[in-house]
Amino acid sequence: MMTRTNDTKEDPPSVSGLFILEGIVLFIGLPLLEFLGFNPLPKLVLLVLVALYCGYMLWRDATFGKGMFRRSDVNQISKTILLRLLIIAPGLLGLVWFLHPEQLFAFPREQPWIWMLVMVLYPIVSALPQEFIYRTFFFHRYKGVFYFKNSDVLLSALVFSFLHMIYGNWIAIGLSFGGGILFGLTYKRTQSLFWVTAEHVLYGWLVFTLGLGRYFYGGF
Repeated sequence: MMTRTNDTKEDPPSVSGLFILEGIVLFIGLPLLEFLGFNPLPKLVLLVLVALYCGYMLWRDATFGKGMFRRSDVNQISKTILLRLLIIAPGLLGLVWFLHPEQLFAFPREQPWIWMLVMVLYPIVSALPQEFIYRTFFFHRYKGVFYFKNSDVLLSALVFSFLHMIYGNWIAIGLSFGGGILFGLTYKRTQSLFWVTAEHVLYGWLVFTLGLGRYFYGGF
């Protein structure tokens, strides 16, 4: 693995017009272009390119520490994540039952092989790059603009839900905002890409298995 010494890294940028413009382009401009149909690239390719840009900028940042995949305090963190899941899962099940009862568990029942493929690929091609961009990069890169308590959590949830505008429905936006709050709190507590990605994966699996995946088709 390539490493760079601190003397070749750059200090984090100050809060300037160009710095803010970067955030607007990444978190508002690109999703808006996709929503309007002006993105010539496949969505997955664009996601990877944005993740690579974010990784490069963090690599150059002398203040960005290690520990993205830190798994300390395993018992307590895992219990918190699982407890949240147990509380929220019945609500998601009820939402499916209310909106489209015929879709409850339809995906694994009717297309088991595709469902299994989604379960395998989702953590790598969707949850991991999204959490790297919207939690690891966002929290560190823009920490200079977070003036109020938990404003980092709120802002990351807002831009995360704005991304899901590309699916063209309010269910995806609303669920993504709620998920963004949970993921932001987890990342703020753990500073671990591992844990926040694991939590994202659990909810993604649940959404696609229960029957809410129709609201997230056509994207990443």
